[in-house]
Order: sequence, then structure tokens, then C-alpha cells
Amino acid sequence: MQRRKNCEHLARQITAFLAGGIRPEPEVRHFIDSTFAHPSRRELETILEDPDNCEKDTLLELIFFPGQDLQIALEDLIEKSHFQQDEETVVLGLLMKQNPQASLYYPEGGPPVRVAIPGHAARQFISRLNIHKQTSSRVLAAIRKNLPPDLQAPVKVMIRNARFVCRGSKAAFLEAFMGGMPFMGDDFLRHLELILHFLETCPDGIPLEESLAHQKQQHQKNIMRAEQFERQRKNRNVETMIMQGIRILHFDPRDDMQKITMIDTVSLALYGKTL
Repeated sequence: MQRRKNCEHLARQITAFLAGGIRPEPEVRHFIDSTFAHPSRRELETILEDPDNCEKDTLLELIFFPGQDLQIALEDLIEKSHFQQDEETVVLGLLMKQNPQASLYYPEGGPPVRVAIPGHAARQFISRLNIHKQTSSRVLAAIRKNLPPDLQAPVKVMIRNARFVCRGSKAAFLEAFMGGMPFMGDDFLRHLELILHFLETCPDGIPLEESLAHQKQQHQKNIMRAEQFERQRKNRNVETMIMQGIRILHFDPRDDMQKITMIDTVSLALYGKTL
């Protein structure tokens, strides 16, 4: 019974949020403007009502992509409810029973466009909330102990959205990160973003300290390759290099250097040394 109530509560929260108004993210506004040539409010209403418009489904899925504000607002409910994966279907059914509509604020400054939410967009929307993903209780405890209250929900959402299972050595790594990293405001989130990407891509079966050292070495190699390419470019133009079979690779040494610095900060906090 309680599980059903949790699903109903989540469906109501989603419905209320969508009805309260959606302001498209910059990338969604760019898609609308570039695909439909900066449509007026009335033109956008026509596009969304046209069953034959081949771009309509893509537009709807972009519009109904859950933003961070919504995920932060729902995080406490999702965390406490411990939803199972099959309950996504229950929430979807409860949501669609309400014939939900969203208020889309586009263009900015005018009245909203009313948009009925089709089933396929609602299904994608709920799937992207990752309600069934469970974060390690030890990681959650470390977040509560070490981070200021206003940062806890954003950090939990970032972990929920990450493409790895938060358990075992990866959960232990995150627990140590939460306890060992100095708090640096937005800079803390930048370091967390780097670490979550690292945990998504590091191979299984290799110690995480070793994998982190390897990632630092890859950034160092990128910087060396960029320097080598610049030396070659001074003597030959790009067209000649292509004709000679030299691969033209894109490097961003500044980005690589920033990531090396962040890896050093993390490794000092977790291992007491740079890798």
C-alpha cells in the first residue's frame, strides 16, 4: 500500500511541476530556433499540434527532458521511496491518467504554450529520472555529514544520473571523496563531475587508484602530442600534413592541464599524494 502511495505522490509532484511551467534549456531553445526558424508562439503551437511534422517527437522529448531543478525538487521523495524499476510503469500509468499538460514558456516574456504530454515523451521523462537507482547508504551518510545542506540534493542528483552502479569499490571511492575533499563551492561540483566521469569509464577489475593514475598519464600524453603537433605545424601546413598521411587530431592542452590539476587535488585528498 505504501509503495502505491509513493508512486501516486511522485506522479502528482511531476504533474504539478509541469503545469507550473517549463522554461527550455539553452540547447532546447537552440533546437527550436534552428529547426523551426525562430517560431512565434502561435507557430510553435501549430508545430506541436501537427501529427505529420517529422521533428515533433524529437522536440517533445527535448522539452520533456527532466532538468536539474525538477530532479533536485524530487530527490528527497525518490531517495526515501526506494522505487523498484517496474514501478516506473506504475508512475507512468498514474501520470497519464491525469491527462497532464505542461506550460511551455517560449518565446520568453509571453504567455505560455499549453502542451499535452504524449505517452512516449512521458515514458522517456520518467525513465530519465532514474528513480530506481539506489545510492550506497554509506555515500549518502558521507554527503549528509560533510556537505552543506544546499549542496546535498544537487550532489545526490549528479550521482543518480551517473552511468554506473554506486556500490563496491566505486561507492567506497565516492565515500572517501565526500569525506576527504576540501569544500570549494562550485569548484567541488567540477571535481565531482570529473570523478563521476572517471567512475563511469574506468575498467572493472583494476584498482581505482591505478586507473586514476592512468587517466592522469593520458592527459599528460595529450599535452605532449599537442606540443609535437605544434612543432610539426610550424614546418608544414595542415594540407601538406594530410597529404603525408599525418592524422590531424584535436587537443585542448588547457583542458588537459586543468584535469591534471583536479586529479592531483583529488589524489592528495584521498591518498595523501599525487599519482
